[in-house]
Amino acid sequence: MFTALLPAKAEDKFPFGPPPWTIGFSQDTMDHPWRAFMVTSAEAQAKKYPELIKEFVYTDAKGTNEKQIADVEDLISRGVNLIMMSPREAQALVPAVEAIKKAGIPLVVLDREIVGEDYNVFIGGNNLTLSEGLGQHVLKNVGDKFSYLELEGIPGATPTIQRHEGFSAQFNDKPGVTRLDAQPANYDLAPAIPIMEDWLTRYRGQFQVIYAHNDPMILGAINVLKEAGYKPGEVFLVGVDGQREAFQAIKDGWLQVTSIYATGGSVGLDMAVRVLKGEPVPKRITTETPIVSKENVDEFYNPDLQYVR
Repeated sequence: MFTALLPAKAEDKFPFGPPPWTIGFSQDTMDHPWRAFMVTSAEAQAKKYPELIKEFVYTDAKGTNEKQIADVEDLISRGVNLIMMSPREAQALVPAVEAIKKAGIPLVVLDREIVGEDYNVFIGGNNLTLSEGLGQHVLKNVGDKFSYLELEGIPGATPTIQRHEGFSAQFNDKPGVTRLDAQPANYDLAPAIPIMEDWLTRYRGQFQVIYAHNDPMILGAINVLKEAGYKPGEVFLVGVDGQREAFQAIKDGWLQVTSIYATGGSVGLDMAVRVLKGEPVPKRITTETPIVSKENVDEFYNPDLQYVR
């Protein structure tokens, strides 16, 4: 007795529905060049799959947890086949992650962690390793007796926590190192300016290092230092991200070191396609975070690119 071989159903081959697909991207905020590039690089990569992706849509949570949760619910209601998300805060976005899971939609997470492992793939740099390297770079170039100020990112975001922990841990056995103050500027240039102005009033002459959790905040600090009459190199400045303006600041002598932190947008889109095709993907992809200083900045600097891809 023979059994007829029936053609495979589309849903058997494609576990989340056959192409062409709609991919939705939930972004914390588009009012930030690094985060905007994350989305636009993913959108550009989507255009390389014209037969597989019919639409790439994104939402802008405008820097609020509440709107990002609502944005995710909107993407679900629009029937997207997959959601890419860079969450504002891990704990606060639990309802959004739970809604995605309940809807049976695959999830690709970029940059910031979520609570638990209800995602298909996470893509991001190792913020602990990154910040440890920056701390060691400061010790090598400044010594083990200095005071520093720290411009922090968004409170509660995993990069903020880890970029602080990795950096400060390098000084645990260095009694000559003191953190004078730390304030969150939410990864943005504008809030960093009044913080730096206040610090100059309170601590001028007392600090030798400023560490910012990303380049826009350190660029804001540089603006204040310039207006206050400081000279390039008078304070040892540390950033993170690897944006074009930061590389230029290194070349000009204002910024001493930064670490590249790729957005992961284009890689995330490629992983999204693999998930939708039913292909295996790694649970985590850790992007490289090379340290950039005056010694190697020309290897990375490209005036035509806002960020290193």
